[in-house]
Amino acid sequence: MPSQRDARPATTTHAPSSCPADPADAGICAHLEAKIATLQAQIGDTSTKLDQAAAKLKNSDASQTVQNHIRLLRDYNDMRDVGTSLMGIIAESRRVQMKEVYEDYDVNEKD
Repeated sequence: MPSQRDARPATTTHAPSSCPADPADAGICAHLEAKIATLQAQIGDTSTKLDQAAAKLKNSDASQTVQNHIRLLRDYNDMRDVGTSLMGIIAESRRVQMKEVYEDYDVNEKD
């Protein structure tokens, strides 16, 4: 599978063209060439930042990352279910509503 790096357009260096002899057109041409040079420098900087960010990724395979996140969500849900069950047992033993147990342990019902 092609990486994001492979999908980037190739950076081409803009060779200065011969600007028209008309001073008004030559000024516009020089301005545009300066703008092109600035944009090419920004492309280089952005490419470097992208490469650095990609190097920090633990895994560049998106499907494996998604599978890992799904596994972590399942683990979280299992732990949340156990916690809810324990809160239910506590509420039952105290003969109070679970809402009161949540308040006693400073837990939001959405947690």
